[in-house]
Order: sequence, then structure tokens, then C-alpha cells
Amino acid sequence: MGATNPANAEEGTIRKKFAGSMSENAVHGSDGEETAAFEIGYWFAGYELI
Repeated sequence: MGATNPANAEEGTIRKKFAGSMSENAVHGSDGEETAAFEIGYWFAGYELI
């Protein structure tokens, strides 16, 4: 995925290739399972998850 700051991301990572800035970074990754479970709710309804 690459470093949050695309300027610091390694070549070939998604963020290095596609991110415009830290606020427009092309992908999101959570910092832990609990955070991910909460953030998934922003994008998916409970019935969509298995």
C-alpha cells in the first residue's frame, strides 16, 4: 500500500503510483482490527459483510 505520505512511499506501491497528497492518498488502511471494524461501517451495511 505504501507510506501515508506518498512522497515517502516506496516505488511501485499504490500510494506512490496514484496518490496526489496525504489527504488524497488513493487507499485507506486502518491501524488495527477495532478501528477497521468501526471504519467499515462508513462504507458497508452490516448485511453486506460475511
